Amino acid sequence: MKFGTSVWLDRPAEETAAIAVAAEKAGFDSLWVPDHYFLRDSFVALALAATSTSRIKLGTSVVSPLLRHPTLLASSFATLHELSGGRAIVGVGTGGAEFPLQLGLPIKRSLSLVAETVEIVETLSTGRVSLSGNHFDISGAELGWKPGPMPVYLAARGPKMLELSGRIADGVITHGLAPSHISFVTERVSTGEEDAGRKGACEIILMFDYEYDEDRDAAVDRLRSRCTYMVAGSYSESLIPIYGLAPEEVLPIREVVTSGDLERAVGMITPEMVDAFEVGGPEGVLLDRLRELEGLGVGGVILSLGGNTVAESVERIERVAPVIARMQ
Repeated sequence: MKFGTSVWLDRPAEETAAIAVAAEKAGFDSLWVPDHYFLRDSFVALALAATSTSRIKLGTSVVSPLLRHPTLLASSFATLHELSGGRAIVGVGTGGAEFPLQLGLPIKRSLSLVAETVEIVETLSTGRVSLSGNHFDISGAELGWKPGPMPVYLAARGPKMLELSGRIADGVITHGLAPSHISFVTERVSTGEEDAGRKGACEIILMFDYEYDEDRDAAVDRLRSRCTYMVAGSYSESLIPIYGLAPEEVLPIREVVTSGDLERAVGMITPEMVDAFEVGGPEGVLLDRLRELEGLGVGGVILSLGGNTVAESVERIERVAPVIARMQ
C-alpha cells in the first residue's frame, strides 16, 4: 500500500516545503495539494517542496481545466517534473463548487472535459497535439521541451467518472471507506480497464482525514464538521447506500446544509457517518482500518492530518510514521 499526505494551502507556501520534508522522512510516498483560486498557488508550493526533498512524489488533488487551460497545465506539470527529477503526479478533476457559484463557470460535460484535458497533457509531454473536442480546439500545440510521461490520477465519485479513470488514468482518487463503496469503485474502475484493454492499470486511492486521540469518541466528534459535505453534499442519492449510509438519515441533513444552517447539520452527523468517510482514534484504529482497506484491494491512501502550525503538522506526521512502517 502506498501512503500519501495532503496539505491544505491556507498557509504560506514555504510551510508546505517544511511539511514535505517531514513527510518524506516519515516514509510517506507522496504529498498532495489542492488547487483553488482562494488558496496559495499549488505549483509554487509544490516547486518549493521539490527543491527541499529528493524522493517523495508531488501531486495535485486536483487541478481543473476550467481554472487553468490544459496546455498551461501541461507546461506547469512538465516544469515541476523537471525540477523534481521526475516526481510530478498529474491529478485532474472537474472543479469545486466555487466554479459555478463564484466564477460563472458551469461544469458541463465533465467526462469529456476531463478526457480531453488528459489527452492534451499526456500528448504534450512527449510531442505535438491537435484536438478538436467539445471543450478545446487545439492545432499544433507543442512544449519547448519534452518532460516525458507523467502518471495521471483522476478525482472521481460517480460511476461514469470511475469508469473513465479505468480507461485512461494510472489511478483514481476517491472518498468513502465502506466495503460496499470500495467494491463499487473496484467494479466500475475494472469495467473501464477492460473496455480499454488495460486490466489492472488504474490503482484505487482513498483520501480521508485521520484525527488522533486516545479517546476515540472525542476524535470522531472533532471529525463531524470535516465530513459534513462528504455525507450531505450534492451527489447522486443512489450512492448513499453504497457509502453504507441510510437515505432517511442523510437526506434530512442535506436539506439542512442546503438551507445554510451548517451548525445544525454538523450536529446531525452520527459516528457511523464519520466512520464512512474518516478515521478517528488511537494509532491502532488507523492501523486496523488500513489493513482492512489493503485487504479490500485499495492501492493507497492520502491522509489529511491537519495541524494549524508547521510544528503541529510535523507532530501529526511523525505520529503516523510507525503505522506506515508496520504496513510495509
